[in-house]
This record gives sequence, structure tokens and C-alpha cells, in this order.
Amino acid sequence: MSDYRDFLGDSYNEESGELDQRKAKNKALNEREKCNIIICGASGVGKSTLINAIFGEEVVEAGAGMPVTQHLQKVTIPEKGICLWDTKGIEAENYQATMASLKNEFRQAIDNATDDSDLPHIGWVCIKASSDRVEDRDLTLIRLLTDRKIPAVVVFTRVTGKAEREFVEKAKLIIDKEFKDFLSGAYVSVNSVPYEIDEDMVVKVKGLELLTEVTESRFPTGKKSAKNAFLKAQRSKVEKRLAAMKDGAKKWVHIASAAAGTAGASPIPGSDAPIIAAIQSTMIYKINTEFELDADNSKMTSILTGIMGVTALAQVGKAVVSNALKFIPGAGTLIGGAISATTAIAITEAVGHAYISVLEKFYNPETGEVIFPENSERIISVFKEVFSYKK
Repeated sequence: MSDYRDFLGDSYNEESGELDQRKAKNKALNEREKCNIIICGASGVGKSTLINAIFGEEVVEAGAGMPVTQHLQKVTIPEKGICLWDTKGIEAENYQATMASLKNEFRQAIDNATDDSDLPHIGWVCIKASSDRVEDRDLTLIRLLTDRKIPAVVVFTRVTGKAEREFVEKAKLIIDKEFKDFLSGAYVSVNSVPYEIDEDMVVKVKGLELLTEVTESRFPTGKKSAKNAFLKAQRSKVEKRLAAMKDGAKKWVHIASAAAGTAGASPIPGSDAPIIAAIQSTMIYKINTEFELDADNSKMTSILTGIMGVTALAQVGKAVVSNALKFIPGAGTLIGGAISATTAIAITEAVGHAYISVLEKFYNPETGEVIFPENSERIISVFKEVFSYKK
């Protein structure tokens, strides 16, 4: 990020000193790391159930579905940074023609991609474990990924008992005859939701953590960004999820601090305090995006105002205090003045890392979510406890 203007984009008006919160939030969503997963399998194998189990309840229903071709549909969930490519219609009676069409459509979709963010990074081939046999379509779907060198995991769904486990072992042998080198043992058995055998016996959810681990291991070295996006989106391993979110947030703190440095070093007419405040506010939106946090505007404005109040105190002694300056419409005022590049970087770093600590404080390790209290004063109080800036 070479300049603070690049970091802020069109969300900040230098003439008025105002930050457009909506534009800042949208920019944060558009710039977060992304992962594209192609979900292969016939209708009824449990693809939607699996997706919701891994990424959170009703993810599929919440996403924006866009038919790419007759047999491919993209479901985009921007707040999670994932896009799901779903194969459909492959259980049609005219199977051979359907698969030939899907293969051609898949090729066109990839060839028409403008950059890596439009390409599938990983594939899940879902096979229902209660099937009588491995279908030709299952092998064709694996071959589709093999031909395009898209790392794949074969996911056996609805594995609830001995019969399903026996099918899985037989299926592995059949699939390995052609794809052993390609898959390298990437098989996972799952039961995505509790399955009630009778009123006294329920098969628990299982295999989701293993699927997350195996999927993580399948990302190539050059796809680190996509892997990070996957780890942030998944909910089965909440410790890895938190670590990935923190890593992503820290990167934005570094970028924001560099941007603040360029603002502090620039000969800006009047005070540069509102620009620094806008950078710090935008940084907080980007951190929120990493944590899948979409606080309502009123609460977020209150939080930002409180944080800026704390940092204004930290600037006293380093900044040349002049007039009160508006930095967010309706959010109040900030006492500001000329700020050196070194000070701008240090304060922004301190704000960013303190805010990450606040989110970690309110992170629920059971659900994998940050849950803010209703009273924003409690949030600001925690921020004050962890904020540290040496003058």
C-alpha cells in the first residue's frame, strides 16, 4: 500500500474530513482473502448439509446464488470470503451427455476467469456412503478435477454405521485404481448432523474436524491466501479459525500503519488528524471483516468514537493540538493537529493490536464467534485496558 489514498479509496473525503462508513465496509469485504471451493456430487448426497456444518448454519441459504452455466452454480458468501461452485443435474437420466456438457462448461468457466480469485482452489467430491456402488459420475467428477490439477478431497457423507464404513473401504479401493497418486489418501468420512437411529440411539456429528485438516493440507504452497480464507471461514476447528483471523487482522494493522505513515509524512494543509482517524477507522472495519463481525452502524460508530477518544489522549504531547475536527458524520469530534509519520505509525499500530485483543476477549471458543456486549462502554473499557502507546 503505497499511499493513504490507496488504503482509504473513495470512502474518505479530504475536503470535508468525513469517512463514508458504508464504502469503508464494502471496501473491506471486497479486499479480504477469498477461497473458491467446488462441491461435486449429485443431489441428495448432503452437500448443503455439509457446507452448513463446516461454515455455519444456513450458509448456503444466506449466500447469493448465481447460475454460471446449466450445470454449475456459484454461491458467494462475501462476509466469509468464500465462493462455492456447486455441480448440479448430474443425476439426470441422460448421464453421458450431462457430464460431457458439465466438463465443457467447467472448462469455459475456468478459461474465462480473469484472475486467481475466480478459479476453484480446492474440490470436495461428495459420495453418499449408503450408495450401492461407486457411480461412473463420481469417477468422472474426480477426473474433472484431476485434469485441471485442482486438489481434491473425496468426502463420504452420511457415514452412520457398519454398512456405510464397509462401503467406504470398498470405494477407496475402486477410486485408488485410477486416482491414488492424485488423491494421496485424501478421503474423509463424515456425518454432518446428528442421525437418530431410534429414540434411544443417535449417531453424533463426526468427521468435520478431520475434513478441515485434510482440506488445509491439500492447498498448494502458492495458494496460502486461499487457505487462510478457508481457515477463517470454517467453524469446526475454532482455535485455527481464531489464529487465522488474528493473522489476517495483523496484516491489515501493518498496512494501515504504513498508510498512516504516508499521511503523517505528507504536507497536508491544516491538520492531518482526521486522515489518521479515517485510516484507523477503516483499519477497524477491515479487522471486523477478518472476524466476520458486522456490528450495526450505531454501535460501530459509538465504538469508533470511544477509541478515537482514547487515542486523542495518547497524541497529546506528540501532536500540535489545534482545532476540533469532524472525522465521521454524527460521531462527534476529535482534537487533532499535525502528526509526524513516526507518531502516526506508532499510534495506528497500537490501536490495531489493542482492538484485536478486544475482539479476542469477546471471542466465544465454543461457537467461533465474537459476541459484543450490548453496552459499547464495556468494549471501550476493555480497549483502554489493553491499549498501550509510549510517547
